Amino acid sequence: MDADQVMHPGPGDNVIPFPGRRTPLHRPVLLPRRETPATFVVRIDLDDAEPPIWRRVRLASDLTLAQLHGILQEVMGWTDSHLHQFTMGAAATDGPVQPFLTPFDEMDAFDGVDEDGIREADVRLGEVLASAGDRLAYTYDFGDNWRHTLLLESVEERAADEPDAVCVAGEQACPPEDVGGIGGYDEILAGLAGADADDEWMAERLAWLPEGFDPAEFSVDQVNQALAAGVMPDLTQWHPAIVDLLYKAGGSGLSPVGELISRATRGPAGLSDEQVAAAVHPYAHLLRTVGDGVRLTAAGYLPPTVMKVVFKGLVIERRWVRIGTREDATFPVLQLRESAVSLGLLRKSRGMLLATKAGQQLADDPRGLWRHIASRLPLGRPEERDAGLLVLLTNAAGDDWYDSAEDGGALLEDLGWAVTGATMRQAAYAWARPTLDVLDALNGWREDAAANAPVAREALRRPEA
Repeated sequence: MDADQVMHPGPGDNVIPFPGRRTPLHRPVLLPRRETPATFVVRIDLDDAEPPIWRRVRLASDLTLAQLHGILQEVMGWTDSHLHQFTMGAAATDGPVQPFLTPFDEMDAFDGVDEDGIREADVRLGEVLASAGDRLAYTYDFGDNWRHTLLLESVEERAADEPDAVCVAGEQACPPEDVGGIGGYDEILAGLAGADADDEWMAERLAWLPEGFDPAEFSVDQVNQALAAGVMPDLTQWHPAIVDLLYKAGGSGLSPVGELISRATRGPAGLSDEQVAAAVHPYAHLLRTVGDGVRLTAAGYLPPTVMKVVFKGLVIERRWVRIGTREDATFPVLQLRESAVSLGLLRKSRGMLLATKAGQQLADDPRGLWRHIASRLPLGRPEERDAGLLVLLTNAAGDDWYDSAEDGGALLEDLGWAVTGATMRQAAYAWARPTLDVLDALNGWREDAAANAPVAREALRRPEA
């Protein structure tokens, strides 16, 4: 055959179709949700570990799988530094089952992930385990591939004051992160036992272990101390931006942002009618004072006569040393008015300050006014909204943002923000200002961080929660 008769493959001629996933994944079939929460006694085993690494825990059946993830991290001893997934076990009768979706799956749409799957945050433990012998699979760190099996051992009546999660037994320490999975950990154990003592690579691996690491050490008491700090709440009951904030910071409930969320959502929920009326009073008073409209000064401020009426009706009269006749010199009132515009309660038009339709309707409806204000928080541009949400969480946790701006700057860095020409502390304070002005007004410019917490906490809850 002549050379010019040889057929050379053109572009695409050598493309071989790749079958991809040979077996289709079936959508998990959830079990009926229990009418009354129970206590599940569950054994957790790290698959293929020898000697066995296991824990026995008592769990509330109404925990979400998202909450269970955080519990498993604490109970086993992981650091929540990698991705994870849950897969339904014994309930699958028609072949391989789709894993439940994590927030990372939804945000990044990883290859092979069915975005129409079931979110782990929407699934209760009692919907995947029901009877003794049922199993649930949990995989952590897709590189090291730490696979766990959760076995439901028994179902018990739940006491009213029983914690959501308690560890009752277990053996062996959790492997260190990033050792190469079970195979790598087996090599580490062999090295600790004296194998390959002269091998330089083994010496480096052993030197990398946490100081004082003992593979046989496990403390039920230490685990329960960590669990006593509180299980990450069911975030479906809270402001939807909280989940986004958590996953911007890496997704871990053990991260500084995760710990702040846990503290912020731990206190009592709900405000009485009297508390709501007191919180929205500054805005209601301002709306009633503006009435059918107020002409602003040439410089764009409230005229002195109106300013005096506004000032007299606010509790800041007892705290502000200057006589409140000039808005530009009475910053709380200026901030109140500007925040009312940002909240959509007031608007400026041709030199007039006017109530919006919402402002007119809600001036004498404290609950309605509260719902309107809370639904607008946090305020501002993306960086201001992140900082504003951190303000709400910080205040809800009983801390004062003015004293926590340094920590706030570090948290904003964890969220991926950076700034030039200023420190992150300065950025945190400036970016938080729109939301902070509203919180100051809702709390009557009070400086008691603990007393201010309920208002911020209620603002973080979903209206229907």
